[in-house]
Amino acid sequence: MVAIIKCRDYELDYLEHLEKLHQSRRLAWEWTVTRPRDLWPKGRHLLLIASEDAYGRFEITRLGRSARGKRAADKEQQLRVTQVRPLRRPLPISELLKHVPDRLRRHLVEDGQQTPGTGGAIRALLLELRPELTEIVSLIENATEPWHFGSTRAGQELALQRDATLGATRMAGFQASGLAEWDPPAEDLYDDSVPPQFLDLVTGSTQGTAWAERPDVRLPRPPEHPRPVEAQPALEDHLITHDTTTMLGWLSEATSHVAWREFREHGRTLLVANANRTAAESLLGCDIIFYNVSRHSLVLVQYKKLDAEKGGFYYPNSDRNLAKELIRMRSLDRYAEMQRGVGDEQRLDTSPSWIKLCHPRSLLPHTSEMVHGMYFSRKQFESLRDDARLKDGRQGAVRFGYKNVPGYLDNTLFTRLVESGQIGTTGTSTDLVRQQVIRSFRGQRSLVLAVLGGDEPPQARRNAQRREVR
Repeated sequence: MVAIIKCRDYELDYLEHLEKLHQSRRLAWEWTVTRPRDLWPKGRHLLLIASEDAYGRFEITRLGRSARGKRAADKEQQLRVTQVRPLRRPLPISELLKHVPDRLRRHLVEDGQQTPGTGGAIRALLLELRPELTEIVSLIENATEPWHFGSTRAGQELALQRDATLGATRMAGFQASGLAEWDPPAEDLYDDSVPPQFLDLVTGSTQGTAWAERPDVRLPRPPEHPRPVEAQPALEDHLITHDTTTMLGWLSEATSHVAWREFREHGRTLLVANANRTAAESLLGCDIIFYNVSRHSLVLVQYKKLDAEKGGFYYPNSDRNLAKELIRMRSLDRYAEMQRGVGDEQRLDTSPSWIKLCHPRSLLPHTSEMVHGMYFSRKQFESLRDDARLKDGRQGAVRFGYKNVPGYLDNTLFTRLVESGQIGTTGTSTDLVRQQVIRSFRGQRSLVLAVLGGDEPPQARRNAQRREVR
């Protein structure tokens, strides 16, 4: 996204001081300012920094990258600015903004965050008027800042929901590059409160255009602050399928707020929803429920964590919740097997239940990278619990780790097998999906629910489309 900030005299003086101070050191540095919070609901932008010339007219003199910091006062927001680069040829703001298309002018903010559509137009005009800035803009936009969330359970749960959301889009074979552009919470996360939904923190619209700027949409622009699903505008048929509308209905029965995004690629529609209603101290992990409407295929992934990022293990006998969770998965697998028909598609594995053992990370990159982990079908997981090779823990305890597990699926292989229809149920009904949604909430688990609908071309065509996108 793009934002504009007009420097006050004392802010410009301090900025010039920082530039001179760090010029010889060639080290990364940060400039901090405050602005009204209502103009900066999100905080990661390509920042156009303007200051007054000798005649009191504002001109863009620098580019940078802004990230939202903590709240500074009652209605003030702290902004952290990095990657500041001076312009050899300053550009008057009036010259830049006069070329903004008329249909976007009503969204224009001369000192603040722009909507995605308006920001994209300003970025294009900037490079058209100053083509020498192309490389600098690319460097600033590709700079990433990791998010440190420490060891809090709330932060860990948000990290799992992020990973599950990325995983759901990979299972659908979607690029969904916009998910890398997310704005971490500015405030500390506390375990006695419900963690924020990952999708609520994703910048703008997944289509790259704000709703109010799309010519084919007659809906009002969504609010900056999330509202309960019941209060959100009705979804029109040309934006979302009946099945995904039904899906939101399932979620609204169990939680007061659902964060969701729609993705559309090559005639297919994917709706991904994040939902949770439990304080972090009571959460027991995260579930992915992935439902392919065209293939009537269901995959459920339950997250578990290793006890250390490097050389860590998972001890199933120490997990007090595992027994009842395995009962749930066995029940789901048996029910799915009963629903299979003679004419259903053949799979390498028709069981829906999977477990992912993943790293407990305290540092989250601002990229589309998923958390490294090991995937097991429920049957494989239970078989490995009886494998002598895994009985090497404390006093012969069973433990799962990279050092002793003989085989597993990684992120790439697992998501490709789901996307190509090699694993997952056949003949699954939407009623079964609904049952699993409710059971996830009853089990006090955070939930990422994804529904894929639309055309289902042959795999060779999907592979070709993937290459075309890249």
